[in-house]
Amino acid sequence: MIECPWCGSSVILEHNCCPECKQEVLDEHLDPFVDEQENELEESDLELDEYDINNSIANSFKCTKCNHNECDINELAMTGAGLSKLLNIQYQHYLFVSCMQCGFVEIYDPTILRRRN
Repeated sequence: MIECPWCGSSVILEHNCCPECKQEVLDEHLDPFVDEQENELEESDLELDEYDINNSIANSFKCTKCNHNECDINELAMTGAGLSKLLNIQYQHYLFVSCMQCGFVEIYDPTILRRRN
């Protein structure tokens, strides 16, 4: 059973046609919808991952300067050198963790933190 890309009904195709709306449904009509669903899942996994990393940092934070335990976390994205700079592709991400009392900042690379989990 599939969801018809034209009418949205859950159907079993009959000779590559939707029995509800009678539109032809080909593989290329289905692929974009499958890709969108996969992208939504990957994005939600990434959001959960970022949320987990931020929570982990916030829960275990202790300022190395003043020993305060409250922090503010901000993400910074930037380009690399060469072609990524020319095309403005911001593939380098860092987390800036600031102590709420003294303002001291620690910088974390989330890709390394993800590998540790």
